[in-house]
Amino acid sequence: MKAASYLSLLLLLVIPTLRNARPADGRTTQRESVSLRYAGDHFDWQTLETDVLKVNWYQGDENFGQSALDAASAGLESINRLVPVDQSQPVEIFIYANVEDLHSTLTPDSEPWIVGHADPVQGVVRVVIAPGPEQGITMEQRLPHELMHIMLYRRVSAGYYNLPAWLREGTATLAEIYLNADYDRVLADAAANNHLIPVKDLCDSFPTDTGQAFLAYAESRSFTNFLHETYGSTGLLHLADSYADGADCERGPELAFSVSLASLEMDWRSSMLGQNTFLSVLQNISPYLALLCLVLVIPLMGILTTLQKRKLS
Repeated sequence: MKAASYLSLLLLLVIPTLRNARPADGRTTQRESVSLRYAGDHFDWQTLETDVLKVNWYQGDENFGQSALDAASAGLESINRLVPVDQSQPVEIFIYANVEDLHSTLTPDSEPWIVGHADPVQGVVRVVIAPGPEQGITMEQRLPHELMHIMLYRRVSAGYYNLPAWLREGTATLAEIYLNADYDRVLADAAANNHLIPVKDLCDSFPTDTGQAFLAYAESRSFTNFLHETYGSTGLLHLADSYADGADCERGPELAFSVSLASLEMDWRSSMLGQNTFLSVLQNISPYLALLCLVLVIPLMGILTTLQKRKLS
């Protein structure tokens, strides 16, 4: 699910064997076997494509490929609720049957929990989807997610890389058709125990720890959804444009909404999570309050002792 990291796509050989000629309306074409060689790996791909989407997979039958193409098309419709879909250039999707095969195409320092990757510049998506009973759910989660990265990049161009991680991943997660129920569970638990990650800490990147990374995705989705419900798609795009124009993480909301990031976070915690933000803030600063009391109380006790001695003398 991590975007914003470049992956060099080295296409050395493409040998298609066509089963059907391209229909007159330019819609779906199947290629029974397509062999693509990338740096460091080799798979025998099957392909289905429309004018906008091209899906490649190497495990599963034709129905698997068609289901993936349908889920990707539905994903574009879901994305269009948030960001206008740019269909001027096609998007190519590569589906891997397991994490190991996907990671063989990524940089060595990629996080082990990554199950999807989008290269917005190339317009290429890579996801792990294993054929089986859960394939439909997985397709409806991972394909729209990664496609959103592509469409958001096309909306703001190179400024995409200045968007905070919480906004990039928040919009991508919000585009998912099938919501992961664990997002709400993890989020509610973190809120109840005051273990939420401050939004400002999700500006540059997400935690490397798997559990904390999942919480970061859950928070980003919820916070972005709060912004969408409050300001609408137009407001969300205005915020993205502010960041794309160079605003830093905390300055972006001030330019877009005339509200600070900290104030938005407090409103989100209160309205979406039911958290008492005053108590939360008080709990967070309690160590500093204790230190302040020590700094003030000790001298005060010294002054009172001196005054008492003077009265007795």
